Amino acid sequence: MPSHVEIHHERMRQALSTAAGQWGNNIGRMIVNRAKARAPVDEGRLRSSISHTVTMRPNGVDIRVGSPLHYARYVHEGTGIYGPKRKKIVPVSAKALKFGTPKMIGPLPAGMKTPAKGKRGFVFAKSVKGSPPNPFLTDGLKDVFGTSNVHVNPS
Repeated sequence: MPSHVEIHHERMRQALSTAAGQWGNNIGRMIVNRAKARAPVDEGRLRSSISHTVTMRPNGVDIRVGSPLHYARYVHEGTGIYGPKRKKIVPVSAKALKFGTPKMIGPLPAGMKTPAKGKRGFVFAKSVKGSPPNPFLTDGLKDVFGTSNVHVNPS
């Protein structure tokens, strides 16, 4: 019994591309949701900035998940002795480091629940250890794919 098969390469390519793009978008959303659940929250900017993009490539789907905030890398990788350089943070052009604390030094004025940014106390230090890493993006990826199948490409 003879049969006739007609293959429309372009239609097939478009259908596969659409399906792969939808799959990439679904996976990207899953990773973003897991990363957001693991991200630290102070004012919520880092958590709300986490997003993904999906790009179709000739050899597959490129899914990128991340944050455009400049400090996201420092939260993810750690700083000081915990970060990539493995050294204490020391002042470069001054005798001491100066930074604001989240709590005001001294009693709060009547009726004030949290200190205003200009009213916060300051701390001076010759050096600080830094912050331990919180790899919320990598952990979100591992939550979705499992630990054995994850290869992280920092960029």
